[in-house]
Amino acid sequence: MIQRNRKVFAGAAGAVLLLSGSGLALNAMNPAAADASDAPTGSTHTRNANTLEASWLDLGDDSLVKASDVQGTFVFNQLGTTPNDELFNVFGAALTSMCSKPAVELTDKAEGVANFYVNVGGHIKKNFSIDVSELSEDASQEMLMACSCATGAPFGQAAVLGIPLASIVEMADLEDGVNTITAYGADGFGQPLPLRYALDQNAMLVYQVNGQELTSTADGSSLQLWMPETVARYFTRNITDIELTRQAEEPDVQTVDPCYRNKINLLNYADDCTFAVGDEITFEGVADDLGSPIAAIEFSFDDGRTWTSCTTEGATADKWVNWQFTTAFDQIGDYQMTVRAKTADGLVSPLAATLEFHVS
Repeated sequence: MIQRNRKVFAGAAGAVLLLSGSGLALNAMNPAAADASDAPTGSTHTRNANTLEASWLDLGDDSLVKASDVQGTFVFNQLGTTPNDELFNVFGAALTSMCSKPAVELTDKAEGVANFYVNVGGHIKKNFSIDVSELSEDASQEMLMACSCATGAPFGQAAVLGIPLASIVEMADLEDGVNTITAYGADGFGQPLPLRYALDQNAMLVYQVNGQELTSTADGSSLQLWMPETVARYFTRNITDIELTRQAEEPDVQTVDPCYRNKINLLNYADDCTFAVGDEITFEGVADDLGSPIAAIEFSFDDGRTWTSCTTEGATADKWVNWQFTTAFDQIGDYQMTVRAKTADGLVSPLAATLEFHVS
């Protein structure tokens, strides 16, 4: 019997999957050949009237070993959380709301101020203020939720604790025709949303992230707005005011750019990694789509000629999919692994996720 060594790529491998202690015990799969009818016929394909460039389709490099219909072991889960320092550093690098402002401070109580007051006004019969942390324990909810920008990669998932926005709306005596809600941060930033959308998405006023209470050294509230399956521009931080208003037309809700839907990331890299023929090699990453559950992760080691399809049955759209694929190779040479995801509504990842490695 030949004993195969187990090799894991360098880098962030295991971090997202294992932080929650969940490990990889969920959903072991037997990979199968992908349905060729779902593959693009050329370098571009069309989905819902949008033409998307399939940049992962590259058949030109003959120096790489082409391995067809590669089989292996696949596991996935939707657990795991992003460390708070990493989560808010990412939020500080994008364009609006939580995404472009200096990251909220997550500090000890001795260094920061926890302030969970919010003023509620607009087209309601009586304005009021409330400390959401003082509402009954029965009103609080905890939820595991992913966050992603409209044109960026999946970058954060957290266990958040807070009060459903619906609880605050129920306290307000609304005037007739109120259809819009806007949460304003301490800096005056506010992004209007259809009231029905915010309630349907189970929006939350969050005061704890990954078990750590939100505090801020700045004036104003420490509250944040989180919404499942919604782009990060609406995740307003340091909320001081909520306005419920009657508008002639409901505001539009920005969704993910079609060219950035069904995003997939690799979490490991091959630099300084040594693999021998017969070694079991583990690839891992994250996939998400704001709008449709991930239905399968697919792998190709021959520039897209064949795909190994691994279903993610039971995955939901509100959380990302953490996946691992383990396989081995019996030929020396340079390889390229390409990975894509497919959603329940049939969309194939339009953007590349590839990794080159050497087997000796």
